[in-house]
Amino acid sequence: MWKNNPKMDCLQESEGKLTLPALADGISLSYNKPRPEKDHYVKLNEIFFTLHSNNIARVPLSIRNTMGHFTSRHMEISHWQAHIYELIRRIEREIICVEQAKDTAEHCLKERQLYSQLMSDCVALSSSLCSEGMRQDPVFLKLKKEEQMTNESREALQKQIFILLDKLSALKAVRSRLMHDFQDKVEAIKLTTKCITFEVDTPCSHIPAPSIKPNHVSYETWLSHCQNLKLTAENLLKDSSACRANLMFLLANLKDAHERQRNSTAEALRRKIQELTKLQDALNLERQKILQEISDLNKDIQRLLQHIQNCESRLHQITHLLEILNQRPRFELCLDNPHNALVLERQDLAKMLGGLQSVLQLTQ
Repeated sequence: MWKNNPKMDCLQESEGKLTLPALADGISLSYNKPRPEKDHYVKLNEIFFTLHSNNIARVPLSIRNTMGHFTSRHMEISHWQAHIYELIRRIEREIICVEQAKDTAEHCLKERQLYSQLMSDCVALSSSLCSEGMRQDPVFLKLKKEEQMTNESREALQKQIFILLDKLSALKAVRSRLMHDFQDKVEAIKLTTKCITFEVDTPCSHIPAPSIKPNHVSYETWLSHCQNLKLTAENLLKDSSACRANLMFLLANLKDAHERQRNSTAEALRRKIQELTKLQDALNLERQKILQEISDLNKDIQRLLQHIQNCESRLHQITHLLEILNQRPRFELCLDNPHNALVLERQDLAKMLGGLQSVLQLTQ
């Protein structure tokens, strides 16, 4: 701000002639609007009528269009502040979406880990039931393929979770940068507004002296910083959105692929169960036949034992009768027909008993 000169005040009161401070060549009085060469020099009377004041210190303020620059700068910073605010809101919404996508992926990963363990147990059980020559069994092959697909999907989900964590970290870092830049612009707007509403007649003693020499950057550097920050945030939003879309696409493909493979495995299991059921029915029928044969054989054995018992009883009787006949006295003890018949019958019974016992041994 320009400081009032006491000598100039005295000259104004005495209506003396005034000389304006020298202005730099080539500087126009209006903002971003070139004037003709004849308007380059401003008349003193026009300046006085424009200022509506008797303070000569206001002349450079009007000539340089300082207030116009302040207003334009205020609008520009406000414009960028609105952009930054909208980017912060979009970043925060994207962070929420990424966290939800990460939770979904982690939930799917846990399910895949449990299912992978189940598939490993099924493959191990099927392998233990199959011999080396039956490793080409359709059920075993389907289970093995499903186990492989589950492991591959688990690895793919882990990679996607790592990517989401990286995007989440980048989003939070950009949000922090945007928040700091937003606060800087809030402070800049506050100070610019203070300059716009600042009273020119304020004594210099009321203006605080700067304690640290400011480290200025060029306007181009400031504008490049704003544009780069905006571009970085927008590119990150695009990448994050594409990453979430890829995750949803991956989950949908994995779900479809696992559903098809699960149906294929289930179909192979159903066919295997049907084959085993038919085999079981055939074995049950064969078992019934064998049980019937065993029952018939037991009945035959019982009849055979009964025949053996009858033969032994009859043989005992014949032997007893021969002993009685052998007790006849002297010439009565002859080889007559009764004796010969008993001897022959005893021999027949002995042979029959030996044959029956041989048959009995074969049945045991």
